[in-house]
Amino acid sequence: MQNQTAKTLKGKAVAALEAGKLQQALKKAQLGVKKFPKESDFHAISGFVLTELKQYKKSIPHFVEASRMKPEDPQFVENLANALMQTGQIPKALEYTEQKLEQFPNNKELTRVLDEIHLKGFNWRMIIEHASKRLESDPDDVNLLSKRARAYSKIGFVDDHSRDIGRAYELAPDNLQIAFRKSVNLHQSGDKQGSKEILQRILSEAPEHSAALFQMSSMVSGEDAQKLLGAVETAIFNNDNDQENLEFAKAQLISKIDGLGAAMPQFSRANAIQHDSNPYDAAEEEEKLNRITGLFPVGEEVPEAELSESPTPIFVLGQPRSGTTLMEMMLSSAPDIAGCGELTLGADLSRNFEEDDKRFKDADAAEFAEQFRKLMPPIPEGSVAFVDKMPHNYQRVGFLLAAFPNAKVINMLRDPRDVGLSKWIRRFPAGGMRYASNLKSIAHSANMYRRYMAHWNAVFGDRILTVPYEKLVADPKTYSQQVAAFCELEWTDSMMRPEENTKQVRTASIDQVRNKISTKSIGGWQSVSEHLQPMLDGFDPTLWPEYDLG
Repeated sequence: MQNQTAKTLKGKAVAALEAGKLQQALKKAQLGVKKFPKESDFHAISGFVLTELKQYKKSIPHFVEASRMKPEDPQFVENLANALMQTGQIPKALEYTEQKLEQFPNNKELTRVLDEIHLKGFNWRMIIEHASKRLESDPDDVNLLSKRARAYSKIGFVDDHSRDIGRAYELAPDNLQIAFRKSVNLHQSGDKQGSKEILQRILSEAPEHSAALFQMSSMVSGEDAQKLLGAVETAIFNNDNDQENLEFAKAQLISKIDGLGAAMPQFSRANAIQHDSNPYDAAEEEEKLNRITGLFPVGEEVPEAELSESPTPIFVLGQPRSGTTLMEMMLSSAPDIAGCGELTLGADLSRNFEEDDKRFKDADAAEFAEQFRKLMPPIPEGSVAFVDKMPHNYQRVGFLLAAFPNAKVINMLRDPRDVGLSKWIRRFPAGGMRYASNLKSIAHSANMYRRYMAHWNAVFGDRILTVPYEKLVADPKTYSQQVAAFCELEWTDSMMRPEENTKQVRTASIDQVRNKISTKSIGGWQSVSEHLQPMLDGFDPTLWPEYDLG
């Protein structure tokens, strides 16, 4: 009888919810919570209705209770993760979401929540503030040091990240998560051997550590790849869920053993798994382009901040894998130019205007510039310029040039077929790179890049210098001199030797830029073109007149 009464009340609550009668649905659900405290669905309905009413804080206890009653139900977990994020409990939301993704890998809603946290640099700053306050009373708290190190890394504070992860590793070298992050930090700093030694120790203790296997797969030589492949295949076999990092590790190792052509089907499998959990929305990106470019119409006066402060900003942008890291390393080889890596500030400070169709005025440009300089990483005293090489700033050129009247924009142009292949054979799990795991989406995103740049060139003209990657690597002296002249900088011959630059590299180009400038990757797509046909068919030849895409 009690079960039937609960079922009837639940049906009435759901019916009211579906009819849009939220207060009525909430009343019935909360009555159910009181009468039937062991029924998780009443907590779930209460939490969901409160979420619809934007009362996220009140929804949290209901989702906590529902998840406790049914820990195997991912929907309750998704709702709680989202509620924690919406109420600004970012450190807690991040920790909870990452923990639950281990239980429910490739869960789309949890991945979305994680993306939203990751995409906003202000969230990482909140984590830094939260950790720093707690570290004041306990400066050797290993977990807090590790969390703050990661957050510093996300916003480009390289020295602070290295300091925190180094200290955490000193305190807890046996903590495998911290050891792994230390190995990555060493690799980024150019100490590949030191990084491998830590990874080998991790794998000796945890042979199926998926992150360590993936990291090692990108670093081993061809002769060691076969042995590691066996370990990766064992980890895949023993794992109940598809893990794209292990699948990418397998693809990288096959490529080293049997060549890229033999590895392409495995790269296809790895990308399919990743794209399924984090799909690209072409329509959404089209709308975004229209909103952003609509703020800066061709032929109209551009908003502008009045001040042109020093050091001069240099924004290096283009498609990821188009040579942006190489250009930053060339420029920052000069002693008075600071390389800042990929800063998220352009996206953070423009997001409200991108999403809400607000007008961008002179006062907004001045505020943008002030906040950018305030929030960016510290750079060496005496620097005449700093480089932000966030590739996707090609979407935000209008904001950047409005905010910084003295800024220089260097657009790295590279054959989209080589760029597309390079994306396809690397793992890019970040939300802003979701297009990289689908061949049609790679082509669509590439075409979008050209459409953005065509607009910015029409608006800003000679404030943008386009540098063809193929010409740069073939004649680095001529083109580095051209870039230096455009940026009004003194050229030095060290710009032709970026491999000698000791700056940290935190991108997929981590190993390539440690080598001398080379043309060997040009045209690499041709040897595996049969595996890339959806991408090749998707390029719009009219947008790429520099390349014969017909």
